[in-house]
Amino acid sequence: MDVADLLSAGIFDGPALSGAVDRADAEDVAAVCALASHPDPRVRAATARELPLMLGGEPPAPAAVDAVTGLTRDPDPDVRDWACFALGVQWREVDTPEVRQALAERLHDEHTDTRCEALVGLAHRQDARALPAVREALSRADGGLRWLELEAAGALSDPSLHELVLRHLDGWDDVDRLRVEAVRRLTDPAGTGDDVVEGVAELYRRRAHGRGVEDVEDVLPAWHQMSAVLDVNPRLAPRLLAEVAAVLDGDALALEQLRSRSALAQQAAEVDDGRQ
Repeated sequence: MDVADLLSAGIFDGPALSGAVDRADAEDVAAVCALASHPDPRVRAATARELPLMLGGEPPAPAAVDAVTGLTRDPDPDVRDWACFALGVQWREVDTPEVRQALAERLHDEHTDTRCEALVGLAHRQDARALPAVREALSRADGGLRWLELEAAGALSDPSLHELVLRHLDGWDDVDRLRVEAVRRLTDPAGTGDDVVEGVAELYRRRAHGRGVEDVEDVLPAWHQMSAVLDVNPRLAPRLLAEVAAVLDGDALALEQLRSRSALAQQAAEVDDGRQ
């Protein structure tokens, strides 16, 4: 059975579904898109959930984007949640006025998870409508904040949010501390930090000159912090690449290592190509 048949039969998990998802082709994607109008909300939610997985990391076809965009307006909150997650996070390279508008319409959704997924999706697209919503979330009188709302602040990387962000750095027991620190650095008017840039530069310098794993352990924390920063805001990769290159100026071997054989250079190229 293909994915559409399995979902229509009420099979929403298990090896049969995962196998069908892995084997999916364009015809299967089209069949699942058609389920966006299915009368069962569980099927519609599964449609939004499975479509991104069926694409194997490839950009979604316009029909898939249209189907999921429509599901952001579904009467069922679980469907809206999965649709906003697909558009806001899994397909955040898709940046059209229609997608932005669909996410903006959910900024005041009564369903908290839906609202947060929409907010972080708009923030990743640097949509101006995200900034007042993030500021409002960071300023709640009761101090309550969801992680996605704090992540949205980091994705925007607006220095005007920094003082508000500083109020919310503790208490995230279920979130990687590097990601929390990344949000602090991303909103800091002083930038992401010379310690990170210089540490990453030193890592590439040592690798370029033949130093082994045991000789770079002291600078690996800088790399891990930069990775967290770029996970929250991938758009900064070109700027960070330039900053690291400036530190390595004059060291031809290290610059070659950085520009030709680094994950940072690859991320920067993806941003320049519009894939982030």
